[in-house]
Order: sequence, then C-alpha cells, then structure tokens
Amino acid sequence: MMSLSTPTQQPWRWTGYSFRAMNTKVQTWLYSQTDSAVLLDVQRLFTSFEKRLSRFDPQSELSRLNAAAGEAFQASPILLDALEAALLAAEATCGLYDPTTLPALEQAGYDRSFEHINQAAPSAPVGNGFAANQPNRILQPSYTYRSVTLNRAKREVYKPAGVRLDLGGMGKGWTVDRAADKLHGLGPFLLNAGGDIFAYHSPPGQKGWEIDLVHPLNPEANMARLLLHHRALATSTIAKRRWQRQGQTMHHLIDPRTGQPAQTDAVSVSVVADRTMTAEIYAKVALILGAELGLAYLQSLPTIEGLIFTADSQILFTPGLASLLERIEPAGYLN
Repeated sequence: MMSLSTPTQQPWRWTGYSFRAMNTKVQTWLYSQTDSAVLLDVQRLFTSFEKRLSRFDPQSELSRLNAAAGEAFQASPILLDALEAALLAAEATCGLYDPTTLPALEQAGYDRSFEHINQAAPSAPVGNGFAANQPNRILQPSYTYRSVTLNRAKREVYKPAGVRLDLGGMGKGWTVDRAADKLHGLGPFLLNAGGDIFAYHSPPGQKGWEIDLVHPLNPEANMARLLLHHRALATSTIAKRRWQRQGQTMHHLIDPRTGQPAQTDAVSVSVVADRTMTAEIYAKVALILGAELGLAYLQSLPTIEGLIFTADSQILFTPGLASLLERIEPAGYLN
C-alpha cells in the first residue's frame, strides 16, 4: 500500500519587504507561514495601479481620460472601481472631497511631481499663515464630481471636456486597501505606504501595532503613539507639501468650495478608520474644515477617530481615540 506523506508546514516567521511606488516608500511586514513571494504580488499591484491612476504619467489611463474631449471613455475595471470609490466618497462628504479639483491644484502650482516643484523655505509659516497671504477672492469651480458619470455595464466614463481628475492620496489609500485584501488571512501584517497604513490583527504577544505619528513641524520627532489592531490610519497635512508661487506660500489641499488651497487652522489631521481610503478622505475633509469644525465632523462619524494638530500647537482628538493612545506630546518626542 502506498502511503501519502503529509506536507511539512512552514514555520511562522517575519518577512519584511519595501519598494517605491506612487512617489513614496511602501513597506510591508508580515508574520506568516506563507512564502515571502506573496509580498512581490503587493509590489506588482502597486506598480499596476500606479500606471493606471497616476496624473503625472502622460501615458497612464487616468491621463488619457483627462485628455478625452467629452466623448465616452472606455475604462478598465481598475479605473472604474477607483473612480466609483472616489465619486461615492465625494457624495458622502457633500463635495468637501472632490476628485475634479485638478485644474485648481495645477493653477496653484502643483502641476508636476512634487520633487520638481520649487519648495517653500522651511521657515515659511503654516496654519493661519496660509490664510494671511492667500487672496480672498472666491472662485466657484466650473465643474464638480457631479459632472462625472459612470456606466458600469458598458465600462464607460462620461465627463465634459474641461473636467480633469486627480485621485492622488485617495488613490494611494484605495491601493493600500486592495493590497491588504491580498494579504488578508495570511497572518498579522502592517502595510505602510508613506503614512497610509493598514494594520491587520496584532503581532504575536502584542495588543496591537505601535504607530508613531510624526510631528508636523519637526520631522525628526513624533507627537503621538497609537496602538492599532485591525484598523487603518492616514494623515493629511499642510506642513509637508508646500511651495512658493508668485511670492505666496501654497499647499496641495484644495478647498473645493473656493478652488484655492484651504485656509485652515489645522496643520495636520490623522484619522483611524476601518479602511485606509476612508481614513484618507476624512482626514482631508477635517483639515479643510479647520480644527473646531473638523473635530466635530470626525466625532459625528461612526467608527471614525481622529487627532488634529493645530496652528497654535495644540493637539485635539476625538473621545474614542483615547483608548488607542499610548503617548502624546504636543512639543514632540524622539524615538
């Protein structure tokens, strides 16, 4: 009689892998019995999505959609899914997140990959400093997210010729969620794409993943430490992507209501949610609203927690975030 041998199970072990995509460093730590080749699938996913969703690549599918002259555009399932997620997020936030603000963003000077932009001097003001040196003129956008419609049955996107989309941070968070879906069930993992984080379960023997939030005014220090268990995290800030344009300090967060960089007293907003894209969207919206309204907005959302660093160096946070906080120091601390 032939006996069948039982395959030897692989031991549980840590595997780490990092690469660059979407103009940021992507890092993954996985505790699993699975072969480490699965992490290459994560890299391939990021590379594939970047080729479709980047506004900086003139050959990307999104760039071709933006160049379309008003006719129906045949889209891939990936682009359709990303656009549908973006439009649903815009509707859920009453347009405070709007993927059609690309023309305003380019008018402000963010018309190429950020490393090629004349960046603001480190001493340039943040927070209320933006409100002080921005023009008060209100520019009502010509188009909004409601100008874009999808036909999933025909895989078509319809938009006026003047509408151009930027999936930006939302697209990165959405990609993190898709990558996390690939790793789901393999064991505890942490996926970090430039601060867009998905923490799956907890490391062995730990209550969660320890995540330090970088101080927005001092990148060498941290301002808070969170303990995440099966949650996602994203941070939006006006302190990082700044540049000079015609003597004015600009930043990359456009207020869809004005078509200009947001005038806000919130310097950074970090949000904890069930999905990374959700955290990314609500962090952006809360920052646009400002510290007081932004905090109230986050408190009104179920399963959402948030932390806001203000222009006067205060840290505000939702009541539920207290259970996730390990450490908090507005002045900053070193690792």
